[in-house]
Amino acid sequence: MVLANHQEIVVGVDGSPTSTAAALWAAAMADRLDSPLHIACAVQEPTFYMAESVMVIPEEVWEQQRRTAEEIVDEAAKAILERHPYLSVATHVDAVSPAEMLVDLSASARLMVVGSSGTGLVLSTLLGSTAKVVADTAACPVVVWREGTGDPNSPIVVGIDGSATSAAAIAMAFEIASRLEVPLIAAHVWSAASQAGGVTLPLLIDWAAIEKEESVLLAESLAGWVEKYPDVVVERVLRQSNPAHTLVDLSEHAQLVVVGSRGRGPVRSALLGSTSSNLAHHARCPVMICRVRK
Repeated sequence: MVLANHQEIVVGVDGSPTSTAAALWAAAMADRLDSPLHIACAVQEPTFYMAESVMVIPEEVWEQQRRTAEEIVDEAAKAILERHPYLSVATHVDAVSPAEMLVDLSASARLMVVGSSGTGLVLSTLLGSTAKVVADTAACPVVVWREGTGDPNSPIVVGIDGSATSAAAIAMAFEIASRLEVPLIAAHVWSAASQAGGVTLPLLIDWAAIEKEESVLLAESLAGWVEKYPDVVVERVLRQSNPAHTLVDLSEHAQLVVVGSRGRGPVRSALLGSTSSNLAHHARCPVMICRVRK
């Protein structure tokens, strides 16, 4: 079991339609993964700094914000329990910045879920600033929820580049595909420009050798996982193209895309390097960003 000591799935909510949809998605995933769900909402601290000045929120205003936050988590929990009556659900309201709250909770979480954008009164924009900070710094995998096909039989896509975070993504992708009983598309996309090594004349590049090398990388990355999860049907995609563009295209018919937070440096496209960041903004389904847990 991946991350066996970190079972809780945490979702950040702010009262916006996007965060509500993210919470419902998180609940469905928690149900399938046999994980408890933790619904969290933040309110601005009563005293905070802005433009080198100390700002103090009037007590009655702050109390109203806190009540609003409590209503948001209670309503989310009610909606979730109507759909998943046996799911263990906890709620949490904290007077810290949204990013600080979620990053702190990520230390003991199996998975963190945030909406790609938020318009609620309590949290700042979630992939506004909060979602970006959480995706960049959380200790656990982070799902940036984006609206997808809604087809429960659609595949999981995992982006592979041979890095340590890519290996973490592969582990999560296989486990989720197995639990959801859906196929897995394992995609390794390599850029011709990055592989050329500064050579400007295409005729001087041994493309066949490069493609063989990339094929070996894909095979080695999947080694052991196919045997561990024989129930998962795996489709391998090996393509010379732009990694972000290809994964966005694959996301159109997927229910989740899983990538590492960063790749192996300048030779491979960074997978919250450019690829994972691009996916968080443009994918046509939820995106899971994985890192190596310290």
